[in-house]
Amino acid sequence: MNPRTDIVQVAALLVAARTVVADPARWCAYPHALDTNGHRCEGRANSAVSWGALGALDRAAADADASHDTFLEAHRQVNHASVRVAEGWTGTAWVLDYNAAHSMTVAIFDEAIRTMPRPEAPGAVDILAIARTLIARPERWAQGAIALDRMGRALTTFDGGCRFCAAGALGLATNVMREDDPACDRTGPVFEQAERLLDCAAFKLGEFESYIGLNEHDTHANVVAMFDHALGMARAGAAPGPEATRP
Repeated sequence: MNPRTDIVQVAALLVAARTVVADPARWCAYPHALDTNGHRCEGRANSAVSWGALGALDRAAADADASHDTFLEAHRQVNHASVRVAEGWTGTAWVLDYNAAHSMTVAIFDEAIRTMPRPEAPGAVDILAIARTLIARPERWAQGAIALDRMGRALTTFDGGCRFCAAGALGLATNVMREDDPACDRTGPVFEQAERLLDCAAFKLGEFESYIGLNEHDTHANVVAMFDHALGMARAGAAPGPEATRP
């Protein structure tokens, strides 16, 4: 396997799973998942309506078509993060309180994302892959705002977001790849390159002026297809320059 690809796929699983469990209505205390009748099921099952940490990772792995090894590495990152979070937990005893248990689950994913390995020099393919996983399912996709909370309210930041538009997903993916030290951060040009690739894909798929236009006026299936097309160009090294945003 390509170690770089593995790192990015692990990041994609962690970020996508975090958006699932962030919504209390889609979270359950059971580690895997539950269906509408409260019966246990696999996280990737179409019947699942609420997910625990492991189930959310399984759902994200299915969305990203990730390997079992990648899933296991993401699970390992979450396990290690859970130990650190539990050691420093000062809130309500999570074993006794459902809301505290949910908060702790989200905190564990936040810690796993904060400490996850990152590519030394993230590229457009990296943030496109993470963003694509974020909006792979219709219930995690949005129109009209960069992000929506669990009540469907528009957000101006990623915090609290459960659903994302194409621009929001790309922004969140870039944000998690960003270095803490501004002097070392090189994600700005990468984000711009990813946007140009998406613009090209949007034009080829539906002659939209921009990828944001396609997101706002087309279907979820075509938004995912746009990301797939942009990823194909990125992996082939067909990166357009600023002067050639559209064909």
